[in-house]
Amino acid sequence: MTLAPVPAESVAPEAPASAASAPESATPPASAAAPAEAVVAQKPPKAAAGGGTKLASNPPQQGGAFGGMQFGNSKAPIDIKSERMSLDYQNHSVLWVGNVHATQADAQLTSDQLRVNYLDKDFKQMKDMVADGNVRLSQGTRWATGKHGVMDQTKRTVVLTGSPVAHDGNDQITGCKITVFLNTNESVVDCAHAVLFPHADASPSAGAAAGASTAEQ
Repeated sequence: MTLAPVPAESVAPEAPASAASAPESATPPASAAAPAEAVVAQKPPKAAAGGGTKLASNPPQQGGAFGGMQFGNSKAPIDIKSERMSLDYQNHSVLWVGNVHATQADAQLTSDQLRVNYLDKDFKQMKDMVADGNVRLSQGTRWATGKHGVMDQTKRTVVLTGSPVAHDGNDQITGCKITVFLNTNESVVDCAHAVLFPHADASPSAGAAAGASTAEQ
């Protein structure tokens, strides 16, 4: 799942003049009944001299049972809604709590709470996203669930733990830890157990062979 660069004009909170004030775009709701909402956008981390994180020039194919774990692997902004949102200026993080629902293009993330950590005090360069409680990552007919999920932008990985399960239609893969490497689209499952259903071959050659077999009978 890739949180790729987005336009620089994306909304980012400014450091407050006092601990009691907060950026206008990220002011918590006046009442607990009104859900918090924010659009998260970030710049890619700067590469160190002589090396660093290399971003894929083209997003990997989002196929297979782990397609649902591609949340963040897009240049689109991330829209996040929750019951409550709080900003931690000292630790450069934003916390969403209560019925968290995040969307990015056609990918979705839901959880009990979601913390977004940044590398800078201006909340522009995202470090990672940490989801806890009833975590579900989905994209189309593919989805993955677990108790804890970490979408690391510096390592370019998505790690799901806490009895994780990945689905692709009827196919199902379970384990104690599922790791997706976003740059290579490689997936690794620890303690793996898979239940895969064979798919009918709908190719023209298969249809011709089936017809010939029927004619011989």
